[in-house]
Amino acid sequence: MQYAEVAYLTARTKLVAKHFPTALGVDDLINRLEIALFAYGFTGDNSIAMSNLCRDEITATLKHKLDQVFGSSFNTNGLGGVLTCGVTGVKAGLSHSPVSAGSGKERYVFFSFPHISIDASGAVGTISRPGRPGDSCACGALAGALTQIHADGLEKNCKIPGEHDPLDPEFTILKQRLARRMRYEGLSEAQVKQLDLVEITKVAERTITDDLEYLIRHTVDPKRADYAVVTGVQIHSFSPEFDDDSIPNLEFVAPSSVYAVVAGTKTNIDLNSIPSFTPRQIRMLAAQAGPGAGRAEDMDGDEILGGNSTTLRAIDSPTSINKDTRRMRRQRAANFAALLDKHHLEIETTCKWPAWQSRIKAYKPHRAETDNSTTLDENYRTMDPEDGGASSKQAAFDQWYALGEGYEQDDEEAKASTERKTGGVNPTFQQDATDVSVRSMDIPW
Repeated sequence: MQYAEVAYLTARTKLVAKHFPTALGVDDLINRLEIALFAYGFTGDNSIAMSNLCRDEITATLKHKLDQVFGSSFNTNGLGGVLTCGVTGVKAGLSHSPVSAGSGKERYVFFSFPHISIDASGAVGTISRPGRPGDSCACGALAGALTQIHADGLEKNCKIPGEHDPLDPEFTILKQRLARRMRYEGLSEAQVKQLDLVEITKVAERTITDDLEYLIRHTVDPKRADYAVVTGVQIHSFSPEFDDDSIPNLEFVAPSSVYAVVAGTKTNIDLNSIPSFTPRQIRMLAAQAGPGAGRAEDMDGDEILGGNSTTLRAIDSPTSINKDTRRMRRQRAANFAALLDKHHLEIETTCKWPAWQSRIKAYKPHRAETDNSTTLDENYRTMDPEDGGASSKQAAFDQWYALGEGYEQDDEEAKASTERKTGGVNPTFQQDATDVSVRSMDIPW
């Protein structure tokens, strides 16, 4: 029995290692990281974690596990993992760091991982999601960027830093950063056409690592703070069908750069020099784990050594409805269907809204329809000389500014009219303080 499990998970690991040879099981990676960073003075008590992942909800598994070691991390997430927070965003996170009582030193641990799916059958990019039929994609942003770069060419996407589509800022910045990195690496248009999702994910990792290190140079003072950097690729190896209980969901991370900078001295860290935890050790840690860590009924023996010298264990998808819940709901639905048939009950085919629905309607808008700054932006765009509008940039700005003044006047008149009718009180939001339920909560550390 155990031989079959080892053989199966070894084969699953090889499917991932074929594309990412350094991949480790996520639990294994976190355990090795905790040991390695502890050796350089970083713990969950004296450091703040800065996590940069894709916005996709399935990346939450990795964030949960990082938070279990370092407490609630400050996230700088973006589509595809692209960094758009800038120095202000990074400085905001650093300002939350614990300060050593003795030395006054701060410590930061930066994590950055774009992600990709390689499902249990080895299919790249496909992933199943709860309640959604058919295949989904991970990473959808990187796949979309690759498709558009293939269609438009490399040079067209190598725009001046700072230019982006105001309706799609993160995605256009992601494409530009990828394109400029590929041009820097010397890829020709023909070579770019040959890139697949695995290769563009690796390009994204190098790009985002560059951007992260650039921001660190502009935000971290190594004289007053130590920091560590861990970058790589997060890899989801899920069942091709979300509801298929026979296939375990696995999570990997392929580390690329791991180093610590202590007292201004950089030290690269080899995680492979740290032995993998035993199944018993993983099981003990999993017993205290939080969301996305694993299935409770698997604590007895699901953690076994897979291929690539890493310890693996099944995880739940980081959604509010896991496989077990969905299985119980299907069984419950089947039971009620059987009762309908058994007792020959009439089926109500229409869905009725709750009777109290009409009582929660707000019959006046919370904001006036004219209270919309995008109207100004749209008018400014249409008056741009490049769009055949105003004869000059200054003329366009003057017209745009005039629109803004008129808008503000209209808004003031509307506000004054409302106050005259209601005695200065907004009728939509009147509420007795006794109607509000409040309870204390724990802080997220």
